[in-house]
Amino acid sequence: MAYTLFFTTILVISCIIIHGGALYYLETSKTKNISFFEFGKFSIVLISSHLLQILLFAYFYSYSFQNFNGQALFGGILQNNFVDFFYFSIVCYTTLGMGDVFPLGDMRIAAGLEALIGLVLIAWTAAFKLIYLFKINK
Repeated sequence: MAYTLFFTTILVISCIIIHGGALYYLETSKTKNISFFEFGKFSIVLISSHLLQILLFAYFYSYSFQNFNGQALFGGILQNNFVDFFYFSIVCYTTLGMGDVFPLGDMRIAAGLEALIGLVLIAWTAAFKLIYLFKINK
């Protein structure tokens, strides 16, 4: 339990720092006029930020599964490869909740917190882009 809480807290803080850094970069580099290129750059940076956060959680899930295989950490259809954990992380982060792979035991806390941080950071992304568009249109 302590292992999961400690590393999940580290991951949540890391996600906030990564996403805040991406938004700070975009805030300091934005221009007065909107163009397809500028909006595309914003989208690529923000999607990359989200993917990096998803990868961090996927590595945590994969590492935990590989090193604590005596414990039941996940259930469902797992083939024990990184793609399964990347998929599971995407499902959690986006709060999609497919259900074919699911956490057990302490991993339920990590998956729940990943869903919460994903929801907050996706909303932060949407708000940032909306504010940017409103400032451009003034």
